[in-house]
Amino acid sequence: MAEAVRIELPARVCGLALDIDGTLTEKKRLGEFNISLEAVEAVRRAEAAGIPVMLVTGNSVYVVAGVARYIGASGPHVAENGCIVYDNGTIYRVCRDTARRAARLIEEELAGVLKPSWQNPCRLHDYAFIPKLLEPGEALEAVKRVLSSRGINVKVGFSGYAIHLRPVDASKGRGLKLALKLRGLEPDCVVAVGDSVIDLEMKDAGVILAAVGNADEKLKKNADIVLPGESGRSVKALIDAILSNRG
Repeated sequence: MAEAVRIELPARVCGLALDIDGTLTEKKRLGEFNISLEAVEAVRRAEAAGIPVMLVTGNSVYVVAGVARYIGASGPHVAENGCIVYDNGTIYRVCRDTARRAARLIEEELAGVLKPSWQNPCRLHDYAFIPKLLEPGEALEAVKRVLSSRGINVKVGFSGYAIHLRPVDASKGRGLKLALKLRGLEPDCVVAVGDSVIDLEMKDAGVILAAVGNADEKLKKNADIVLPGESGRSVKALIDAILSNRG
């Protein structure tokens, strides 16, 4: 794993898979959602050069579809942490189960401690909660205790922006595999970029995994590439390097 982007790039990059929060944003911070204009400009340059950009995120499919349209990412796109793939108006449901029951329980038991995401009414599988009165780590443990006491088995993780409850078959890697198949891309020439431990799942799709410079330490340790800069500037640095290598 190297700090220099160029050393780690494959001979040919045929696609990009980008997380949104903490990756395409200006910063990685709870409550900070401003999209990096530098990253958007870079995404458009990649698309113009024939490199399709896919979004792979925990956001709802409607948010993903909207962001993709306005930044110029052609997709397909992965929503709800791998449970849904969106391709030109068609929605594919990858997960068989849902974490809806778990989400309802958390809303009841931890009301006032966690704030349900405004996107939850639009979600089908993955449900998100924002810590209010507790630090993220404490809130995460509180959620796990409540679910364990009721015998509910779902994936629970913190993305840096929200605590996500997902069915056990949820994986960004599974969703990305379908997106690659729909686009006709081989995974070994696709670079995926993320900022949190949840983004490690994208590596299961067989892609090259890059971590933004301010990513979670576990992600950086397991990524194939660690990018310079932070969040959106890291994405810009990667795309600059890819296009520069093309000559």
